[in-house]
Amino acid sequence: MATRKVLGWGKCQVNDHDDIVENSTSLSVEEGQEQVANIEGGESEGRKKAPDKYILTYNRRIEDPTEVECGFTEEFGDVTVTPEKVGAAGVELKGCSEHVAVKFDSTDGLVAVYTYKTKGQTDANGKLTDIDFFQKESS
Repeated sequence: MATRKVLGWGKCQVNDHDDIVENSTSLSVEEGQEQVANIEGGESEGRKKAPDKYILTYNRRIEDPTEVECGFTEEFGDVTVTPEKVGAAGVELKGCSEHVAVKFDSTDGLVAVYTYKTKGQTDANGKLTDIDFFQKESS
């Protein structure tokens, strides 16, 4: 019998934003580049991989253009995606950069596009320290 899981479906909140366009929130990974030290004949003597970086993107419809400031902030800080349901998995990105842009279409009008990116910070053992997953504990 399959284990029942609490899925993160439904309305999520990112920091103070709770008016996110449906199906626009996504977390993706930019995999770190792998370097291989080969010797003659193509045999590998060693491998090294740069840390992965995580990218969070979501959209918000904007009624008043003054409520959004477009641009790039290198040292934005931490960003938390909190799911709607208790027990569902959330994510916290630490020490992110932020990029805010706008787009317009006839369906949604003016939309702010928020993009946050981690730096790929690691500890001495190579474990990523700028992303953390958690379970929502209470409403």
